[in-house]
Amino acid sequence: MASSGFGRLGEDPSDRPNHWDLLIVAAYHRLLGSTQDEAGAAVGRASRTIRTWESDTATWQAACAEARRLWLGEVIALARRQLLKALDTADGDLALKILERMDPDFAPALQRHKVQHEVGDGISGLLAAFGETHVNHD
Repeated sequence: MASSGFGRLGEDPSDRPNHWDLLIVAAYHRLLGSTQDEAGAAVGRASRTIRTWESDTATWQAACAEARRLWLGEVIALARRQLLKALDTADGDLALKILERMDPDFAPALQRHKVQHEVGDGISGLLAAFGETHVNHD
């Protein structure tokens, strides 16, 4: 199926398909790990329809971006509110974990381990330890 390109930035919203809202809901379900059958059931369509929507790459990517913006943005906002409420209690752990994964401002610092490796004599050192008189008994 040829890509219709609906939902690209800067396009008129009236150019979007009539089922744009259903596309966004289905994309949201797929982002959360739902199967095509589950996403289809959530929007009242068959899994075949979800496959067709996903095959229109430009439109599907636009719907996924919109789903992220609308719903996952709300999840981040809710996590921030919960974290602020939980500063006085120990209940902020889950909110902080969500924010650390979703918002780069809250991401933990990268851990860098100092790796120190001393290069020894290797096999030459072992052979030297046995001296020149070592005989192989194979």
